Amino acid sequence: MSFTEIVSNMDLTVYPIIAMVCFLAAFGVIAWRVFRRPKGVITHEAMLALDDGEIAPMTNDHTGKGESRG
Repeated sequence: MSFTEIVSNMDLTVYPIIAMVCFLAAFGVIAWRVFRRPKGVITHEAMLALDDGEIAPMTNDHTGKGESRG
């Protein structure tokens, strides 16, 4: 019995179903992780693309008001 005969007699219809289930599981996990991220993190990461490398002046408090230290 050759390898071709063995593969020809196998029922291979289950493999596309397993592949679809794996894809949907991975897609669901990735979508869940993206949609549960805080808006502040997404905004910060979006602004990184616009960052030109200059260092912003530091302030005494985290509100953006106050004297600059740098």
